[in-house]
Amino acid sequence: MPTPGTKPVRCTAGENACPPEDVGSASGYTEFLAAIADPAHEDHANMLEWIGGSFDSAAFSLEDTNERLAGIKV
Repeated sequence: MPTPGTKPVRCTAGENACPPEDVGSASGYTEFLAAIADPAHEDHANMLEWIGGSFDSAAFSLEDTNERLAGIKV
């Protein structure tokens, strides 16, 4: 529970999805995005299978983010 008198943690704006867990470094995420965007890429099918079929790098939900933040105890 939050400390009495404090405000809950809230996100007021954002953009883009976070990289999938275990994608590696920033360069690993760049390689992942390139592979899923190019059906001719040698890792395309493997990366789509690994991520569960699709990944929208531009996706962002303020509502989902704030639901997750609601569980933070300060």
